[in-house]
Amino acid sequence: MDEKKLFGPHQTRRQFMSLASRFGGSAATLAWFGAPLGVSLLEVTKAYAQTEAEKKSKADHIILTGITENPKRWPNGKLSTEQSNLTGVIQWKENIEKHTNGKVYVDLQYGGSLGNQIDMPKKLQQGTLQGAHGSTQNAAASASVWNVIDFPYHVGPVENFWRLVFSKEFNDVVRKKSEQQGLVMTVIFPQVRWMEYRKGLGREVRRPEDIKGLKIRVTGSKLEQTAFRILPANPTPVAWGETYNALKEGAVDGLHVGPGPIADVNISEVIGQLVDTEFMYNSDAMYLSARWYRALPAAIQEQIMEACYDTQVFQHKVYESYLRDQWGIRADSPPDSIWQKLKPQFIYLNTQELDAWKEYLSYGRNKAIYDPLIAQFGKKEYETTGKVANEKSPVSPRRWWKA
Repeated sequence: MDEKKLFGPHQTRRQFMSLASRFGGSAATLAWFGAPLGVSLLEVTKAYAQTEAEKKSKADHIILTGITENPKRWPNGKLSTEQSNLTGVIQWKENIEKHTNGKVYVDLQYGGSLGNQIDMPKKLQQGTLQGAHGSTQNAAASASVWNVIDFPYHVGPVENFWRLVFSKEFNDVVRKKSEQQGLVMTVIFPQVRWMEYRKGLGREVRRPEDIKGLKIRVTGSKLEQTAFRILPANPTPVAWGETYNALKEGAVDGLHVGPGPIADVNISEVIGQLVDTEFMYNSDAMYLSARWYRALPAAIQEQIMEACYDTQVFQHKVYESYLRDQWGIRADSPPDSIWQKLKPQFIYLNTQELDAWKEYLSYGRNKAIYDPLIAQFGKKEYETTGKVANEKSPVSPRRWWKA
């Protein structure tokens, strides 16, 4: 086959995977993001592959990192060309290599070649894989402490989540517990979860009673399943890959996912209504194997943490502009942003409506349901999360692992 024809100007995810299989995920990704317009992607990838091979050969430590998605989802994205949940992945790689002066090389492997988001954390625990990207909900199958951030409205608005991210107290209690369970959570990107409903639903959703009888697609998250058993809906497990058709055909009426990830996989095409309930997050993180990390020299550990701090600051800085200007879910989002171009109905709850959701899912109303889960996942960790998240101090980036 003519390689120039294969990797010409019309770039697709299939082409990316072909490049990645031949030259490695890191080289393909860097070329995908960095190739100048009009320049052969194949030639740029070859050049990056040579550079990456040299970096890898000189490194003392290698972080083989699994990622289930592929980059370049939005080639014409206003702020980013990558999927929403991959925000910061490239910066994570570049910062680690820079801060360690090349002593650590990050080998990114995309497309699920190293496993899915349930399997990879287990490999991190075993030490057979060094790094992985995935949601905290999936990681919680291995490191159960991450369930504590998913109790409905326990964290609160997104500024509260950022307060957790940069908190020394949260680090010493929750992150440390995660490390004891085998996963070092290095950086995290907290996307708010909304409720989205199929086109032609025939009703407007503003209060919990408005979803009575609706079939809502749920994930494997213990807390999400619990929330929808409390709410007057019918929680319906549906595989992610089958969700588009399930909504289109009316097998389910809605789902509870961040608007960014929904657009990433085109489920947005069958959505007619979005509601900003925001009682949980799509929290996507980069993890390291605790077994591998603890075996590193202390100086290298510190350099990696400094790299992760820089990456976390980047994610914090771009967060709101990504939601507003790229994914288009804010009331003042530009008309050419992703969701605004689709013109669904956006329902922004007023204070009374939001309070109705908070009351329905509150601890006081559901103590008998929540208490066993709190005991199971960690009472101290649960209480620390709520305490730190709801502090009144302003959010400012801090090195969370230092006093």
